[in-house]
Amino acid sequence: MSHRERLDRIQASCQRLPLSMRVWILLVLIPVNATGFFMLHTASGGLVALATLFVLAANGVTLWHYASVNRALALPHLIAWVPLQVALVARLIGGWGADDMHLDEWLLAVLVVMVNSVALFFDTVVSWRWWRSRHLSLEADGL
Repeated sequence: MSHRERLDRIQASCQRLPLSMRVWILLVLIPVNATGFFMLHTASGGLVALATLFVLAANGVTLWHYASVNRALALPHLIAWVPLQVALVARLIGGWGADDMHLDEWLLAVLVVMVNSVALFFDTVVSWRWWRSRHLSLEADGL
């Protein structure tokens, strides 16, 4: 498959997502997590940016490999965002970081925790379904 065909398949796959999911991803999930790049001067911003880079890289490779949006895209969110959530909550309650949080960092941490909590709920369900379908397919093959 050529690069152009692969890109066309990815685009078509994205277009098939429900409108509500596309709006959530493009207008909420990506912008909230991308905000970390504008707050690298804070501990929370650096962590959010690092987790976002990991998710973008892993999902980019996954999208390219499968040439479509699929359940495997949820796995990098679990890997990156669960530790991020723990670190941000610890930062919010004063259990991590030497300096006090300024309002901008506090707002970022609260917003990311809220948005990623919603996303993680759905990612957990999707990841379970993806793992289960792969596991059942291996059983059917006698492995």
